[in-house]
Amino acid sequence: MNLHSVFITCAALLLLAGLSGCERSDRYKLEAALESASVTLARQAELSGYGLITSQELAALLKRDPAVVLVDTRRTSDYNKGHIRSAKNFTFPKGVLMENVWDDSLMMGRTKQEFLQLLGADRNRLLVFSCGRTRCERGHNGALWAVRLGYRRVLRHPGGVEAWLGEGFELVR
Repeated sequence: MNLHSVFITCAALLLLAGLSGCERSDRYKLEAALESASVTLARQAELSGYGLITSQELAALLKRDPAVVLVDTRRTSDYNKGHIRSAKNFTFPKGVLMENVWDDSLMMGRTKQEFLQLLGADRNRLLVFSCGRTRCERGHNGALWAVRLGYRRVLRHPGGVEAWLGEGFELVR
C-alpha cells in the first residue's frame, strides 16, 4: 500500500468514526490506521535521508533562524493563493516519485540547475520542504532531491499549509 492510499484510508476511517459516534472498535481501527500512516511516513523519510518537522517546530525555527530556506513545492497557482511567510516556490511533481534521474518533463520547465541556484552553494544550510498536506508527494520529491544533490540538513514539513493553518498560523499572499 502506498503513502497516498494509507492517507485516503485514514481520512475514510476518520469520517466513519465521526459518523458512528466513534464506537470502541472503530476507535481501535482508527488508531491502527494512524499508526500505519505514521510509520510509513517515518520510514519514507528515514530511507530518503531527510528529517521531519511539525508546524509548531517550523514556526519556532523560522523565528530563530531567518537563514533557513523554506521551499513550497506546490504549483505556483496554489502558492499564490497563500503560503508560509519566507517560502520560495519550486514546484515538484505530485503522484510521481522521481527515482534516480531528474526528469525535466515532470518539472514543468524547471531545471536541476535552477533548483541548485535556489538552494545555494552551502550544502550545510538548513532546508525545509513543504507542500499542501501530508499525503502530497511534492514535498517528499523536493527533500529527496536536495539530499541526492548533497545537502546534509534537509527536513520535510509533511502537514504543509493545511497543518500550518490547523495550528492557527497565517499564510501570506
